[in-house]
Amino acid sequence: MKISKIFAGMSALAIAATMAIPAFADTTFTNDTGLDYIEVKEGNQLYVDLAASPYDPATVSAVKISFSIDDSDGFGGGLMLNSNKSGWDQNDTDWSWGNEGAEKAITAEGSDGAYTLTFDFGAKGEEYWGAPTDEKYFAQVVCQLWWGKDASITGIEITGEEKAAAPESQPESKADESSSNSSESKAAESSSKAAETASSKAAVNNNTTTTASSAAAASDNTNQATGATAGLALAGLALAGAVAVVSKRK
Repeated sequence: MKISKIFAGMSALAIAATMAIPAFADTTFTNDTGLDYIEVKEGNQLYVDLAASPYDPATVSAVKISFSIDDSDGFGGGLMLNSNKSGWDQNDTDWSWGNEGAEKAITAEGSDGAYTLTFDFGAKGEEYWGAPTDEKYFAQVVCQLWWGKDASITGIEITGEEKAAAPESQPESKADESSSNSSESKAAESSSKAAETASSKAAVNNNTTTTASSAAAASDNTNQATGATAGLALAGLALAGAVAVVSKRK
């Protein structure tokens, strides 16, 4: 009899758990923010991807979620942090949330179906989230809706410092451009001077050759003139001798 009662009790718990799961899963979020770093998973889990947001996760201290909901039955859930370095961080005592009067640690503020939920967890730094250069790096804030009607997420506000902009490639400065132009100008000038020098040397060599040829020609002309003069002198002497011989014969 005791064993039968135990089995009966266990069966009742199993049935209750089975009935509770669909009710839990039927509560869903809808993302109406238009932000690409917001994602709804498994219907009732809202993920804010800090790593993909404009903010540096190491400096983020709070996330405010704005949503609209039918508050006639009340609503609430839990808040979590998730990262590759620290894992799934859940604290149902301090991070549970609900509508006013739900006696949860964090109260959603608002009325008439429009509410804001502020999750203030304080900046945790890279020692908690890890660094963007780490393998499989991610940094997420998660909000779950455990009971109530469906909710539509209308806005997200992140408190933290924006990520530093990636350095852009700088165009060549005027000084570098001037230096480059100056170097090119000097190279062209040197090349021009070298060509001019080579041309001048060629001209000098040509002039030297021409002068040497002219000098040789002049020397040949002088030698020819001297030879002709000497020939004439010898002819004159021969003629004078002949005249002298004729005179003596007479």
